[in-house]
Amino acid sequence: MFKSLANWRNWRLPVKLAAVLIVPVTIAVGAGVVLINSQIERAESYAELQRLVKVRAALIPVIEGVQAERRIVAEGVGPELLSEQSKRTDDARVVLRDQIGKSSLSEVVTARIYDVQNRIGDLTVLRDRSSNDIPAVIKIYTELTDSLLDVDEVMASEFGDAALLRTAMGLHHVVHVRDQVLYQQAVVLSGLARGQLTNAEVRALVESNVKLGYIADEFAALATPDQMKVYGKNFSGPDTEAQRTMLAAAVLHPTSDAAATGTGANRPKPPLPIAAADWTRATDAVVTSMGTVVTGLQDDLRSTADRLRDESSDAAGAASAILFASLVLAATIGFVVGRYLLRSLNALRRSALDVARTKLPEMVATGRGSTEIEPVPVDTTEEFGQVARAFDTVHQQAVKSVIEQATMRANMRNIFVNLSRRSQSLVERQLKLMEELEKYEEDPDQLANLFKLDHLATRMRRNNENLMVLSGGDVARRFHKPIPLTDVLRAAAAEIEQYQRVMVHTAPNAEVVGYVASDLVRLLAELLDNATAFSPPHTQVSISASIEAGGIVQIDVADTGIGIDPESLTAVNARLEAAGEGVDVQVFREMGLFVVGRLAARHQIVVRLDAKQGKGTRAIVLVPAELAPTREESWESFRGEAIERQQASWFQQTTQAAATQPPPAPARQTPESARGFLNAFQRGVQRGLPENQESR
Repeated sequence: MFKSLANWRNWRLPVKLAAVLIVPVTIAVGAGVVLINSQIERAESYAELQRLVKVRAALIPVIEGVQAERRIVAEGVGPELLSEQSKRTDDARVVLRDQIGKSSLSEVVTARIYDVQNRIGDLTVLRDRSSNDIPAVIKIYTELTDSLLDVDEVMASEFGDAALLRTAMGLHHVVHVRDQVLYQQAVVLSGLARGQLTNAEVRALVESNVKLGYIADEFAALATPDQMKVYGKNFSGPDTEAQRTMLAAAVLHPTSDAAATGTGANRPKPPLPIAAADWTRATDAVVTSMGTVVTGLQDDLRSTADRLRDESSDAAGAASAILFASLVLAATIGFVVGRYLLRSLNALRRSALDVARTKLPEMVATGRGSTEIEPVPVDTTEEFGQVARAFDTVHQQAVKSVIEQATMRANMRNIFVNLSRRSQSLVERQLKLMEELEKYEEDPDQLANLFKLDHLATRMRRNNENLMVLSGGDVARRFHKPIPLTDVLRAAAAEIEQYQRVMVHTAPNAEVVGYVASDLVRLLAELLDNATAFSPPHTQVSISASIEAGGIVQIDVADTGIGIDPESLTAVNARLEAAGEGVDVQVFREMGLFVVGRLAARHQIVVRLDAKQGKGTRAIVLVPAELAPTREESWESFRGEAIERQQASWFQQTTQAAATQPPPAPARQTPESARGFLNAFQRGVQRGLPENQESR
């Protein structure tokens, strides 16, 4: 794994593109996930604040219930009203308890609520003693209300968002202001029931009024202009002024426990100059106005929390959509760019392989072609387009080089053909001259030497003809009449240097068509030459023929040499096939096999080698039936007739018995019999040529 990662230069292009994109995509995905998580967490926090808003909404009725009980106790209207209000207060406590159970509050809020719940649990005892000591009971109710307001303040401080915190604290201040108004109402009502206020109650009213002004200033510092407008609208007017006027009169009126001075020290003190009904009406009007402000702030707090939660949820959804769209866009861009790059590279690759494997080899093989090339189908002007144009330039130069090389090869081939024909013409003239000398030579030794020269000239003629075949030309020796297969085999044996080692077996009664016979002779001569060259000099090489299925003539050339290993045999057969397909010869030692392949391909003759290591090599030649049909009637070839006419004068025996009775066929051909056959074959060749034809 590590090795493949280290070898990154060999990665495929899509993998490289993915590796390039993976880092920014990972960073973008990470940042997007962090942003989405933060928005989700923020939405969850706003959801928690929504639950906290509900807890505060449930807490305010409890505070209002305690305040209402305090007022009833201060008025002294009787236990029935107190009992009804106590039931409403207990119901509000149940609702508050349910909301607390649905929310996860902080430790501070939980501790404060636990403390308040203990205090509220003492309300039953407090309600029973409400008629005994009203000022003390009002004080205990006021302490409980202050505890509830502390819980409300702590919960208001839990709103961490600035938009919510200002409204939450403003709501707390308004509730606190309303509590001070209700406290003042309860104290004054208690004094009205007795006729005068005590010094302690007056001080409490003054302190409450000062606290009310301080709390109102804090609200003004936190409230928005709209909230301040609503607050000013509801906390002003005739009722508010009447409440303040009556409160001032109550504070300034002599107290019941004040020291008497002057002449009227023993006279009873006058009652408070305030009617209970007027005080209650004015105070209730102020409390009602403050309740409207509280309700408005609660609605603002709830709507703001809902809006912020929706915005956070929408932001999380938008971030998710943007992230997904970005990933889709990045993947699309990567896919489009990668596909374009791969398409351009594939076009370059296909064009290069087409040029290398098809177009240039065809031009090399045929030597023909146009200098106009087909451009690579990449039409852009960026780097890939520049590479495509560079390849077009290389292709253009390669085409020019191939055409120039083909022209040069054609010229060289023409030169070789010309030289071969000139040399062949000289060899033919040399053979004719030797034939004339052999006719009139009577010295056996000199005649043997002439036969050797004649044989060497024959081999030279075959080499010239092979050169013609290699050059792509056609030879002059052509037969116009069918040649017996036996004569073809013997003529092939006579064409090689070590003809004495060749054992020609009896061939089937078949004839080779004239235009194929000379090429088949050269083909078999090359195979026999190889067989004698690659086998021990004391061994024989046999050549035989048989008729196979479908009338195909199978000619076997077998030696008893060292053989060929399987790999080399496969390579040799491949070269024979390649030579038939027109591939140029590359190794000088294989020119004979190349000639065999060319001649076999010319007439659809199949040639293959078969060998076993250490047991010799066998060459199999399959001649189509239409090229070597079986003879239906018995007749002798022109070479056989020539041998019958001249054999008596060539090979005279020393005794009459030897002349009248021919000796049995030897196991192998003698030089004299082969020489006689060769001479007869050459005469037949000359007779088979068209009249007045001369080799060039």
